[in-house]
Amino acid sequence: MVNLKQQNKPGMGLRGRLSKLFLPRVSGKINTLEFSCFGITDDCILKCKMCHKWKEDIFIKTNQTVPTLQDWKNCICSLKRIASDNFQINFGGGEPFLKKDIIELIAFCRAKGFKTNVATNGYLIDPGMAKEIAACGLNSIIISLDSLNAGTHDYLRGVTGVYGRVMESITNLESSRDALYKGICCAIYDKNLDDILALAEWVDKDKRLNSIYFMAAMQPNNTQLDSTWYAQGDFNFLWPKDIQKVCAVIDRLIELKKNGAKITNQINQLEAFKLYYQHPERFVKNTKCNMDSALHISSCGDIFLCYRWAVLGNIKTDDLVKAWHSEIATGARADIATCKSNCHFLLNCFFKDDYPFGLS
Repeated sequence: MVNLKQQNKPGMGLRGRLSKLFLPRVSGKINTLEFSCFGITDDCILKCKMCHKWKEDIFIKTNQTVPTLQDWKNCICSLKRIASDNFQINFGGGEPFLKKDIIELIAFCRAKGFKTNVATNGYLIDPGMAKEIAACGLNSIIISLDSLNAGTHDYLRGVTGVYGRVMESITNLESSRDALYKGICCAIYDKNLDDILALAEWVDKDKRLNSIYFMAAMQPNNTQLDSTWYAQGDFNFLWPKDIQKVCAVIDRLIELKKNGAKITNQINQLEAFKLYYQHPERFVKNTKCNMDSALHISSCGDIFLCYRWAVLGNIKTDDLVKAWHSEIATGARADIATCKSNCHFLLNCFFKDDYPFGLS
């Protein structure tokens, strides 16, 4: 059964591209690491309607010790032992650029041969920060943007002026280093449904931007799990009320994708979005979950394959490689293999190839 106490653990706000490699055989079995995200901080300056990271974390005690810079560096060095050059480390949050040592950590990752990606709200990327980002060698950055309507974006982000800061961040990043991969991430909610296509077409025409990635609406992070959140309660305002309309919008995104638009979602992923919006209570995956090949580390240093299952250790006290190959990890992989939970990780964050979904 799903360990509900592990739901919405810190560092869940992850968005990133996949990097694949094969590991050496260990104890007669090959464990393949395909994705890694460091939830570097749970702090955020915004008050997003769809993410409650800005509130006190419901799972982490306020006085919990966070890893030191050296702890994170030790973790990165350990990761090198089970990952090859060019493996990508994704930094998420919270807002990653609130972390004091984020620039140094990115530079350290690059020196170790890793690719790096940051998911950000863009608010802190002024000209000075853009120059630091350029200097540290960051490979790609994904900026959240919900609409070209400033009022809509600011409403969803809970702070006035965020839209303007996002637009400035794109300009600042381009001015500092035009080779940096710059993408947009947008989730499809009721509030911004009318703005989705215009946003996709804008990204496609803007030469400064490399891509746009869409996500399906999900229960906000840092909230108690509620399987019916979309139908009732404090968060159902996020869920599109006109399901035929949301499916029509997604169909148009699929057309744009087929015509070469900068949409990075796979077509079958967008088709899965439609199934999810039409039948959220029955939407399930029809094959073994691939989160057993993911590695997540929370802001307090806890090591997970998937946040829904067991803690494998902590980077402050445990070796990452030993945690990856531990008996606890083996147990978590067994749990993941039989998990039928209707979560957003696979749909939004770790969708892979022709992952099949269906109705229960």
